[in-house]
Amino acid sequence: MTPWYATWFNTPYYHDLYSHRDYYEARLLILTLCKALNVEPGQRALDIACGRGRHALVLAESGLHTVGIDLSPENIAIASKMAHDQLSFQVGNMLEQLEVQGAHWVFNLFTSFGYFEDDAMHQQAIENMANALLPGGKLVLDYMNAQKIAAKLVPKDQIKTNLATYEISRRVEDQTIVKTIKLSEDGCSIFNYEERVRAFSKAELCEFMEKAGLNVKSVHGDYELGAFDPEYSDRLIIIAEKLPTP
Repeated sequence: MTPWYATWFNTPYYHDLYSHRDYYEARLLILTLCKALNVEPGQRALDIACGRGRHALVLAESGLHTVGIDLSPENIAIASKMAHDQLSFQVGNMLEQLEVQGAHWVFNLFTSFGYFEDDAMHQQAIENMANALLPGGKLVLDYMNAQKIAAKLVPKDQIKTNLATYEISRRVEDQTIVKTIKLSEDGCSIFNYEERVRAFSKAELCEFMEKAGLNVKSVHGDYELGAFDPEYSDRLIIIAEKLPTP
């Protein structure tokens, strides 16, 4: 059975619904992160689950030799139109060994994690990201703050765009944030999609990283890398460094 994310992320409706996540937002995020993390031009970076490449593009503009990797051939085909000497894209799956190795930085941004069926699959994904790093390289995992989202969950809302109307309902089920999206055009129902993202805590994500040979250096609650507060922070951003091989 095809995973929900492999289907939904390939639709024009997904990109329409989240169209507010644009290049300008990505540019602000990446420039802020690069400054806060002391990223140096000339270093190598991977953007895992890069989508159509908006973050990878800014990483390359910041002087990093960047490879964007995504499960979707359609996304990679679109992203590849932006490729140049310092920026390339390839189809890849974080559940499998990544072809690109020796990175100084691996970025996994905007909650592009938490989609899999069990903890073993999530552990494998973190290990594959860790294996792509040089010793001393860093993984930047940008995740939702599940505790705050669950506490302030908006059960239902509606979003209308020029393409479709989206009836959205949300719930917490089996430690998973579930979003059901009903699409209609001109009043006629078309499709139903469901997003399912595990509500991992800070402790659970840090444990994945430690088991993968990563040392958690810091945990933050926003894109300015302020302190993480499980009750108030909008994000859960973990910076972890690959330990030297014994």
